[in-house]
Amino acid sequence: MKLFLTLLRFVATILTWFGAVVLFVLSPAIGSIASIIAVVATILLSPVAAWRGSWTALRQQPAMLMFLAAFASLAICFVATAQQPGDTLFATNFLGLLLAPVVYLLARRRPGNRTIAVVVTLCAIGALVGALVGSYDVFIQHKERAIGWGSGGNLMARTVVLLGFMGLAGILVSRMQWRWLLLIGAAASLFALYLTGTRGVFVAVPILGLLFVWALMRDLKARRSWYVAGFAMLVLAIVAVGVISPRFLALGSVAEQLLGNTSVPQDYATTQRLQMWQAGWTAFTRSPLIGFGWAHLSDAAKPYILSMYHNDFSNASVAAGVVGIIAWLATLIAPVVGVLAMPTDRFAPLRLYCALLLSLSFFIFGLTDMTFGYDLPTTLHAFLTAIVLGAFREPDPPGINRAG
Repeated sequence: MKLFLTLLRFVATILTWFGAVVLFVLSPAIGSIASIIAVVATILLSPVAAWRGSWTALRQQPAMLMFLAAFASLAICFVATAQQPGDTLFATNFLGLLLAPVVYLLARRRPGNRTIAVVVTLCAIGALVGALVGSYDVFIQHKERAIGWGSGGNLMARTVVLLGFMGLAGILVSRMQWRWLLLIGAAASLFALYLTGTRGVFVAVPILGLLFVWALMRDLKARRSWYVAGFAMLVLAIVAVGVISPRFLALGSVAEQLLGNTSVPQDYATTQRLQMWQAGWTAFTRSPLIGFGWAHLSDAAKPYILSMYHNDFSNASVAAGVVGIIAWLATLIAPVVGVLAMPTDRFAPLRLYCALLLSLSFFIFGLTDMTFGYDLPTTLHAFLTAIVLGAFREPDPPGINRAG
């Protein structure tokens, strides 16, 4: 029996490391393949979590319950609207929500500085991988933009920016000099974003940058003048990227177009997305309760457009109606709700930064493209939330079961 338990721990450790490295390091390069591998690894780890974990811990963490409820409600809608058995398989896009409690229970067994250092380092390395793959695409293969393998420019951008800013969390918790090396990961993520040319993700950078500046100044107990200096440096960096890339610089005219100024040149991609917003709302009103199912998003759009809606609100509302909107909102705010439900400790500011980062990036990325329901972003959002809530905390006092 002892040998069996030792072997089980060894296999579980290998699976955990393998899943973490693939999801956090390789996802900018291989896209959805990383999500599939991480999900399979987590399914294999589920018996370990169920055996050694505590369901009481799950009941005390509302974020995990919100993820489970979101998955269950979406799956029910997809079954109710299915026209053939295969239509229900689209619920697998949301498996990250279902499996997040498994990750949470496993993360609870390894709280504290070591796990935090490992996670943020893997995220920073992942951002570097994104920059390297993007450089290979653009400078070696002479592609128009960075797209990775089994990925795409938009997906790579959303993935690498999240990983880069998540890596910065290590600066907020460590006092070692090496922590500033994590800035390299953030810089690499912005370079990879530049190579993808994805403007929708670029919109998130100033907001996520302000979030980090606020968290860092708060951590350093800096004077207000330093806040201003940090904000100024952020603005200069954004302007520099805009000047270097005409595609990003065109965001100014895009904003005017969104405000209704017809005198500026009309951006084709923006015009398309405005039409998609309108089409999504019209489709939602045709079946507002449970929608048409994820398998029939395109079919619901056919009277108006021939492609997807490219925003999370429309995708959720057309796929599952009001139920889908509630599931999307629950997934969106779950990290912040989970942090607020936890007792305060010395890692509380770190958790708040990570939770706000996850919620804000998930929301902003979803304004111009699919994030909710795209397997990789959904899995990253759910699994990182589970790790932050489970492991980014002080270890329990001696005598208390860490799983409970």
